[in-house]
Amino acid sequence: MKKLSFLFFLCVTSLLFLSGCSSTQNRKHQVFSSIEEHALSPEKVSLWKDKLYLLYSYEGKQFYFVASATADIQKGSPYSLLEPKGFFDMGEGEKAQTVLVVGREWTEVLKEVLLSVAPPKPQEGKVIFIENFETLLYRDASGKLDLVDLAQSPADVDIVGKLESKEFDALVFKKLKELVNEKGAPYTRFLLQLKNVPLTPFLYVDVEKDIITPLQLPPYYDLEKEMTQLGFSTTFLWSFFVKSHFIGIIKAPFTSATRLGSLTLSSIYTALPPRYKDLEEVPALSDSGEEMDLPDFEKWLNKNISKQKYKASVTLLIDGEEFFPHFILAAQRAQHSIFTRVYIFGTDPYGIKIADLFKQRAEGGIDVRVLTDELNTIVNSTRQPELAYEEDFVMPKSIKSYLRKGSTAKARTHLNTWGTFDHTKVYLIDRELAYTGGMNIGEEYRYTWHDMMVALRGPVVGKLVKNFYEAWSFNGWGGDFAAAYRKLFSKKYRAVNKEEPDMIDVRLLYTKPTQAEIFQAQLEAIKRAKKRIYIQNAYFSDDRIVGELIKARGRGVDVRVILPSENDVTIMHSNNQIMANKLWRNGIRVYFYKGMSHVKAAIYDGWAVVGSANFDKMSLFINQEMSLGISDPAFVQELTERLFEKDFADSDEMTAEREVGWNSFIVGALTNQL
Repeated sequence: MKKLSFLFFLCVTSLLFLSGCSSTQNRKHQVFSSIEEHALSPEKVSLWKDKLYLLYSYEGKQFYFVASATADIQKGSPYSLLEPKGFFDMGEGEKAQTVLVVGREWTEVLKEVLLSVAPPKPQEGKVIFIENFETLLYRDASGKLDLVDLAQSPADVDIVGKLESKEFDALVFKKLKELVNEKGAPYTRFLLQLKNVPLTPFLYVDVEKDIITPLQLPPYYDLEKEMTQLGFSTTFLWSFFVKSHFIGIIKAPFTSATRLGSLTLSSIYTALPPRYKDLEEVPALSDSGEEMDLPDFEKWLNKNISKQKYKASVTLLIDGEEFFPHFILAAQRAQHSIFTRVYIFGTDPYGIKIADLFKQRAEGGIDVRVLTDELNTIVNSTRQPELAYEEDFVMPKSIKSYLRKGSTAKARTHLNTWGTFDHTKVYLIDRELAYTGGMNIGEEYRYTWHDMMVALRGPVVGKLVKNFYEAWSFNGWGGDFAAAYRKLFSKKYRAVNKEEPDMIDVRLLYTKPTQAEIFQAQLEAIKRAKKRIYIQNAYFSDDRIVGELIKARGRGVDVRVILPSENDVTIMHSNNQIMANKLWRNGIRVYFYKGMSHVKAAIYDGWAVVGSANFDKMSLFINQEMSLGISDPAFVQELTERLFEKDFADSDEMTAEREVGWNSFIVGALTNQL
């Protein structure tokens, strides 16, 4: 994406997309394309009975586009632009409220808003979120203002602040109200013209009710994919049967054998869950205020998990709006290297935006390496983007091939021998800054899912760099042998990752074949908890965890679990309902987060766990996973307030048993093996 000048950018609105060329395949395509590009303007816009009517004339015929309001107009996006309707008489049309279509004046409003928040000095910039898009408003060396996509931000600009979407919207409302007052116009409702925003020709604004929402056209063009259905089937079979179970076993015989043994044992272990009884009577919550003996628990961890702890500064980043701008700025300013080890690297427009940034940095001499899961790389090459995309967007056949094409960026995939995965998410910048948590790269993680990451600095980063190099070597042609060499002879932690006075202790917990540290540590924490247990996870199927949570509630512990009300895995969603019933029957407070929560976090009295692992068999016993165990009081308090207490308030608490199907026994048996 080329950098746009400030003036031109304002003229095409503050949403940064390049326009696609519309074809003229059919009449419907022509009409939609003309509306999207504003070659066809509405003759009249009216609000009547909670619906917006946009009157158009085309080829001598009149028709409406109708956008319907949701039940709760004050929350979320109340309107969406629907299919065109035939011309008809409103009946009580004289009572319809007029909506003013604004073009040139809207540009002036944007200009005034941006000027009012612009940084005062040259080489300073502010991150501004405009309808979820990350932009940078900055002054260059001469003092001239420019507004660019954050991924295209100059590395020498000092970031001096940010403006959230809600703050930007509030400023827009204020300026529009001033415009109304200045002109003495009776209008409070506006249709603001957008350009070059996929399928979104207008913003609807009601300054009286403080509503601002995009109006979208229905998709009128098909997604073009490099990966054909035949290509997908062939690639999937080749990857799983030949690469993973022939080449993979040859280059990694010891790991393959270990994984097979671990998979077999864990399958037996989870197929025979312990029996537990419902509580005969749910006790009152303990009012002693006493918590687990943390020093004694740390001794247990030293003996049963590892004595090694690392110093780190830890920054909590909740949701894509906090994580991705933080990461993009760090990647844009990297001096030496960008290493990414991630389960899914999507080929949707947002994933490609990040990939383009990586390729750009590699072109500038930065060592860029990306390690993703093999099967998920293939599967994601066929997914339909959830959000609107440009008409000329072409989905690459794989992120690996896209990163490598015309670039010095390096990309490898983790093979899936015996159906195992590398589910770790670690992002490393210059061997000095690390990010880890639940987020992959893609539009759902940036825009629609609830998730969490932490940013780390300090000696712990050196260990994560070492882990990355070992995984990188293992997934090359050398396999076991290259990884062993790297483990034995890799460089020591870099001196730059020195301990600072304000850093806290961080314990790394892993799931690897024959290592179930994340499971063992949390199970023991549940057994020791005396005051509270807060857990948020998307996939909740481990019977032993559930059994111990019920026992903890029987001891008077305040046990609360947050599950997503929506889920990307249908069978796991069904299983979550089953588990929720078991927990609720035993006095455990169960909350359903509104939407998809992908957060993996827990608090056991004064000990917190955050990371990549789900509460299912694959994450607790099979996959490669990493989580952090942290007992620092300030971090635990921040996690409590910013994540759990907020999500308790934003979720629907369970008040009655959920309906489950007749096949709940089958679902439970299947999910025990997932």
